Amino acid sequence: MSIKQWLSTRRVRHGLSASAIVLAAGGMVLLRTPASARPSLPFSTNSSTVGQGPLPSGPNTVHFSGNGAHGTLSLTQTSVLTGAQRRVFAELRMVADASSEGRERAPLSMVVVLDTSGSMEGDKIRQAKESVIALIGDMRDDDEIALVRYSSDSEVIQPLARVGSVRRELLSRVQNIVAGGGTNIAPALSHGLRALNESGKGRVRRVVLVSDGLDSTRAQSEGTARDSAGRGITVSTMGIGLDFDERYMSAVAESGRGNFAFVNDGPALAAFLSRELKEGASTTVEGATARLTLPRGMRLVRAVGGDASQGEGGEVTVRLGSLFAGDERRVTLELDVQLADGEQAPLAGQVTWDRVGAGPESATLAGLQLVGTSDSRTAETSRDPAIGASVESAVASVRQMEAAEAYAKGNTARAQQIIAENVASLAAAATAAPAAEAEALRKQEAAYKETADGFRAAPPASPEGKVKAKASMAQDSGNLGRKAAF
Repeated sequence: MSIKQWLSTRRVRHGLSASAIVLAAGGMVLLRTPASARPSLPFSTNSSTVGQGPLPSGPNTVHFSGNGAHGTLSLTQTSVLTGAQRRVFAELRMVADASSEGRERAPLSMVVVLDTSGSMEGDKIRQAKESVIALIGDMRDDDEIALVRYSSDSEVIQPLARVGSVRRELLSRVQNIVAGGGTNIAPALSHGLRALNESGKGRVRRVVLVSDGLDSTRAQSEGTARDSAGRGITVSTMGIGLDFDERYMSAVAESGRGNFAFVNDGPALAAFLSRELKEGASTTVEGATARLTLPRGMRLVRAVGGDASQGEGGEVTVRLGSLFAGDERRVTLELDVQLADGEQAPLAGQVTWDRVGAGPESATLAGLQLVGTSDSRTAETSRDPAIGASVESAVASVRQMEAAEAYAKGNTARAQQIIAENVASLAAAATAAPAAEAEALRKQEAAYKETADGFRAAPPASPEGKVKAKASMAQDSGNLGRKAAF
C-alpha cells in the first residue's frame, strides 16, 4: 500500500510572492524584497527550525541514546495486511545534544568553491568577494581555509592553511579575483575536496559551492558530494541569480548532506557563509550512520532526507552526515513489505557516530517489529497518524521539487497536476493527524496553493517565474533531512 493510498492521497510544495526570494538552508528562510527596495539583510544565522518539538513516542517508536546524541526509529504502522506487497514507511530521527554548546569547539577546515565565470561580472563578483572577505575575518586563527575559483577551468587561489598564517595575503588575493569564462562545476568541486586532503586531524570539514551558471555535470558532482559525505565532509551549495540550475545545486547539497540556498544577488552570500561557519564551528556529531537489518519479506525502496543503500543479507545503511549542537536530522525510509498472517518482522540495528574531539559512539536499535495480519481493522488501528504526518510532509516535498523542476522546464500542466495531488494529500493527512501536526500540514498545503497560483501567474522563462521555481525548490529541499517551517 502506497503512502498515497494510506491517507487517501499526498504530495508537496511551497509558494512565494513575486516580490520575495527564499533562502532555505536546512530550514533557514530569508525573504528578499525587490531590487528597488532592498534593505540590509534582515537575517540571523541562528537555526530557528531545529528541534521541532518532542521526538515521537508510543508503540510505533523505539528510542536510542548515547554520549552526544539521541533519537528514534518509528514505523507508520506495526501491522500490515497479508496477501500482497504493501508499502510501509520508517522514520529515523537523530538529535545532537544541545548541552555541548558551551564546550570548546573543534577547529574548522572550510573550502569555498567560488564561481568566477563571465556571468558573475559586475556587482555579483564584487559582492561575492566582499562575502568571502567577511568570512575570512570571522574565522579563528586556528581554523583552516582554502579558496578555489572556477570558470571554464578551476584554480586554487589559496591551498588549505591556517587562517592566522594567511589572512592578510589571502585578503589581497581575493581582491584580485576577476570574472570571465564559462562554467565547469564538477572539476572545481573535486579541486575543493582535494584541498581537504591536507586537513589537520580532528577538524570539522566543510565545502561551500557557489554558482550562478549552468553546466551538464550534475551526476558527476552528485557522486563526488556523496563520496565526500561518506568521508565526513559536508558539502553545501548556494545558487546566485536566475540562471543556475536549482535541481543540480539542491541535488549536490542533498548528496553532500549539506544546505542548499538561493538568492537573487550577491549580498546574501555573506549570510550563507556565516551560517556555514556557525554550523561548522558548532558541529558535535560527524559520520552519523544507522545500519538496519531488514527481515525476510521487507525491502528498501528509497530514502528521503539521507543516503541509504541495501546490501546483502538485508542490511540497510543510512548515512545522516554531521549534526551541530541542537540539530535534528530525519530520514524517511520507504519499504516494500510482504508478510504472512501472524508472521513477525523485527527491525533491529545500530546507530554509530563520532563525537567531535571525543571519539566513536554507538547505540542499539531494538524492539520494533511489523506483524502480518488478515484483519484490516488491526492494520488500520496500528497506524500512528503523527508519524504519518511527518512522513507525508517529507514525501510531499520530494514531489513538490518535481513540480518545480517540471515548471522550470516549461511543463506547466504537469507541475499543476503534481501540486494539486500534493494539496489533496496534505489535506487528507491533516484530517487524521494530531492538532500540532495537522496545523503544520495545513500550512504546507496553503504554501503549495500559493505556489500553484504563482506558477499560473508567471511564464516559467520570465524573471518572476525563475524566482518562483528556485525559491520553491530551496524551501522543499530544506524540508527533506530536517523539518522546515512553511
